[in-house]
Amino acid sequence: MSSAEFLEARGKPRNARPVSEAEMQAAEGRLPGDVLDFWRANGIGHYANKNYWLCTPALFDGLFRDSLAHVPGLRPEDLAAFGYSSLGTIDLWHREGRHFAFSLDVALLMDLTSRTRTEAPPHDLDELYRSAGMDVPENAVEMFLESRSRPEDIWMILLNATSADTYRMIFDDNGRALTPQLRRNLGELSEDEVYFRNKDAIANLVDHYEKLTIDAASARVPREIFYSFATEVSGAQHIVEQTIVVGGTQ
Repeated sequence: MSSAEFLEARGKPRNARPVSEAEMQAAEGRLPGDVLDFWRANGIGHYANKNYWLCTPALFDGLFRDSLAHVPGLRPEDLAAFGYSSLGTIDLWHREGRHFAFSLDVALLMDLTSRTRTEAPPHDLDELYRSAGMDVPENAVEMFLESRSRPEDIWMILLNATSADTYRMIFDDNGRALTPQLRRNLGELSEDEVYFRNKDAIANLVDHYEKLTIDAASARVPREIFYSFATEVSGAQHIVEQTIVVGGTQ
């Protein structure tokens, strides 16, 4: 997907502000060039009724410089934030074209690209072809396995992240849509704010959330990072989970 196709599908960001030259320079070489071009033309703002916000890496660089310094195989400077949800999930782009996500409230870092690249072929792959009105190729499995290594598409990531339907399908533990409740109880978000869940809360209910600035939420990120990634073992996907103490050892 191209930036033009994204723009056609989602429109310009709402309540957009210009991106400063300093922010541009800090993102140079860390995000795809067409993302920076999009910023220059359209600025950064929100989508999906203020449930997703575009951002520059500078907003979270300080947090990740500290929190992710001891994650094996990763360098914080290779990760660049480009957007975040109202619930504090940050999308990160790796210099190598990989997609990570970090959840502020539970300090969960997920290597999403590793999951895509180790995913097993669907058991109903033939049926998926037929339901799309396509003939099933003889090498359907081989084609699927080959497709896993394609580079990530940052515009497709953003298209999915900015879908209003995504946030309508987030429910609390009582089965009620969460984000409308948060908006009613805590008010709408401004730029650099999120709804932050109390880390000690057992149940996922609206009363356990606060509206915080990014700086305030970052200060509450737990000092243990939970790092989740996938590997392939004998043709099957294996999820690895590690706990990294910030400023310490595993």
